[in-house]
Amino acid sequence: MQARKEAEPSMLLKQQRSFFLSGHVIMLFMLILVSVTLLSSDFALTRWWSSLPATPSPQKTVAINGADLWNGDRKVTPPTFDFSPPDTQSVQVSPLFQRYYSRYSGLISLGSPLTAAFPTREGWIQFFRSAALLLPAVQQVPAIKTDEALRELIGMGVKDSDTGIIRLPLFHVLLTAGSQVPVGDDDSPLTYVDLRKAANPELMVTAPATNRTVPISEEDARNISPGMLTALADRGTATPSLIQNQATFIPTGTRAGRTVGHLIPQPIWDYINRADVSPDGWHTDLGLPLTEALSFTIVKQGSIHQLLVQAFSHDGVVLDLSTLVAGKPQISRLDTSVAYLRTFGLPTVALSTHQTIWTLGEAALLDEPGTGHALAHVGQNFQLTPLGEGIWEKGVLWYHVSWTTPQRTGDGWVSAAAITFTSPGPVPAWASFDLLSPDLEAYLDTLGNNAGAVVYDLTHQDYYTYHPLNQFIVASSMKVPIMLTFLDMVEQQGREPNGDEMDLLTTMIENSDNDAASAFYYNEIGGAAGVANFLHKIGVAGLNPDPDAWGYSLITPLTMVNLLTLLYQGQILTPQDRQLALNLMENVEPDQRTGVGDTAPMGAVVAMKNGWVPGPDDLWVMNSSGIVKVGDQVYIISIYTQDQSSLDDGHAIVQHFCGSVASLLTSSVAPSLPSSSPKLGGRVQ
Repeated sequence: MQARKEAEPSMLLKQQRSFFLSGHVIMLFMLILVSVTLLSSDFALTRWWSSLPATPSPQKTVAINGADLWNGDRKVTPPTFDFSPPDTQSVQVSPLFQRYYSRYSGLISLGSPLTAAFPTREGWIQFFRSAALLLPAVQQVPAIKTDEALRELIGMGVKDSDTGIIRLPLFHVLLTAGSQVPVGDDDSPLTYVDLRKAANPELMVTAPATNRTVPISEEDARNISPGMLTALADRGTATPSLIQNQATFIPTGTRAGRTVGHLIPQPIWDYINRADVSPDGWHTDLGLPLTEALSFTIVKQGSIHQLLVQAFSHDGVVLDLSTLVAGKPQISRLDTSVAYLRTFGLPTVALSTHQTIWTLGEAALLDEPGTGHALAHVGQNFQLTPLGEGIWEKGVLWYHVSWTTPQRTGDGWVSAAAITFTSPGPVPAWASFDLLSPDLEAYLDTLGNNAGAVVYDLTHQDYYTYHPLNQFIVASSMKVPIMLTFLDMVEQQGREPNGDEMDLLTTMIENSDNDAASAFYYNEIGGAAGVANFLHKIGVAGLNPDPDAWGYSLITPLTMVNLLTLLYQGQILTPQDRQLALNLMENVEPDQRTGVGDTAPMGAVVAMKNGWVPGPDDLWVMNSSGIVKVGDQVYIISIYTQDQSSLDDGHAIVQHFCGSVASLLTSSVAPSLPSSSPKLGGRVQ
């Protein structure tokens, strides 16, 4: 019995041990369960614990480069927008950003433009390959909902005190979002997620032992800024850089009382220290390094390329060791804007009501955005009215617009790269005849290079053109520049034309007398050289005078319109001589009025001159040019033809064209009759 009593405590101990072991198992199971729960909630407890103001452990890395902003981040954002950089379309730097772009070596530090500048609720924005710029709006557009993502970008951006322009921190946002867009090349195995992982402060390397490195205090590490690095070095508390194995060490933190940081390969170090890459210094423009230089390979056009990419606080750079430029590896900033647009898409376009836009140059107006059919073609400064907010098609912004001509309105789509919201001022606009009339354009297309025409609607300041710079034989319309050259000559001589000269002028213009023209051309004004000197003096190009046969001189339709415009507006000759020239052209004899004259609207005053002659190939050339005034409406017109089988064919062309223009620009289309309308020569502008 005694032995059994001695055994009972032993059994109790075993039971207690079993209980405790079971308890440990249960606690271990509960800990695992809690851990799994915490992991499924995105490490919530870890984030909460890290936010407490506890004293860091001796081994914790204290970052001064901002890399700890992404500690524990797990967010991943796949591409959502199909954006490709423009290749065939030319996109220009907006005048809004041109000053900033020039000051900061934009082609190097920002890259070429990716989009046209466009308005948002927060202001005007333009994306470049490696950056985006925003000019804040003076007045916001209340009808458009605030773009919260854009507002956040603006809040973190860097504002230029000189221009007020904000450089948006696209790189920072890409790291925060964990963009899955490839880094450095479309075929790159690395993404911005990988850059964020590589920015972990624990991956900072220790300063090379060969260099004297004095530890940075905890207080210094927390308060340090990039601009303080040099000062710290000067007082012996940090070493801002050292060359080690062709790399530069930059301290970006401390760990256990020792300086840690990142090594920058020598080619990248040389690049970021260039004045055109970092106008304000690499500390300011790029910031401290966030990662080591990461190596990866891609295959480009069948060749393997070895690349390095390194992230900094504000941007990243990529180096192609396999591509040499001037004996050095090719290096550039990352295409940060391309990655941003592919990740998030484009900000909402915000147009105010009754907005007006103008074309920057030649552009097609399409029936639908992107690949639509061209409804009309416009040139520089043509005014359009947006009808909507605009849409993006394959990375290109298109505006739905309307336009107006005296007898027609239309609507279509125009690329944002082709327009500006800044008024060019009171300058003429340009367009093709298909904007004025598709039927008239189609008629001219049947003539091809055998016709050229320009109409200047002086009332609305609009030019319409068809082959305006093609040269044609001038024939008797050469008598206009001969007359203008002669009148300018006598003005320089301080006299008026004498009686004989007046008789010659009258018969040359009103009766189209060739002998009178030859007398002036060869005997009075010095032939081809005299005309050429006069044209150079008044700034008109496009007329090549023939020294042997003035009628076979070559001229463009635009040149004749320019001459007649200067004459009508009083920009050449004295008022008296200007009135003389216009009066002679208003009184050409009836058989000389084909085209401009016999198709002008009822009551019109017409100052004109025609020309026709067989060409060297015995095919006919025919032209008609003039100034037409109907009430308050004025237009200047010139139509040239060549290679016509008969003179009648030439007459038919100029009559059809001039009659169509009269009906398109004025409300009255009846043939002109004698009237009491003021003479063109009586109006001096």
